[in-house]
Amino acid sequence: MEYKSKIGNPQPRCKEISISERDVRLELKKNRIVRALYMTGGTVSLALGIIGIFLPGLPTTPFVLLSAALYAKSSEKLYNWLLNNKFLGPRIKNYQRQKGVPLKGKYKIIAFMLTMVFISSLIVAKVLFLKIVIISAGVIGAIVVRFVVPTAKDEE
Repeated sequence: MEYKSKIGNPQPRCKEISISERDVRLELKKNRIVRALYMTGGTVSLALGIIGIFLPGLPTTPFVLLSAALYAKSSEKLYNWLLNNKFLGPRIKNYQRQKGVPLKGKYKIIAFMLTMVFISSLIVAKVLFLKIVIISAGVIGAIVVRFVVPTAKDEE
């Protein structure tokens, strides 16, 4: 319900809202669980990103970017640690600054990825089905990098 003040502007009536202590504890507990899930997801994603540095075909940057996003939602300390990491931090900062990957960078990523896919499928894999799966995954990955990953403007 509204009432008019002396100036003529309507002002809403305020109701006192009380939240039980039990509800507050439940909300804090839910928040801790959600933060723990984000932190766990960020850690798993970071582990996959680090493995991707050494394992051809497993992308590093998308996993590191995902871990940064999950850490940002769960722990300011872990997020800042990741941003200040001397190996992974520059990739994240560059992506944030440019709002995506430059087109030239996308083409380099795709070329490297497809090279590793073809080496894996032609030299390493012996079973035809496995070769088809590896090549299909590589083509899908190239399409995702080119058309789904945001494209940033080149710095001039």
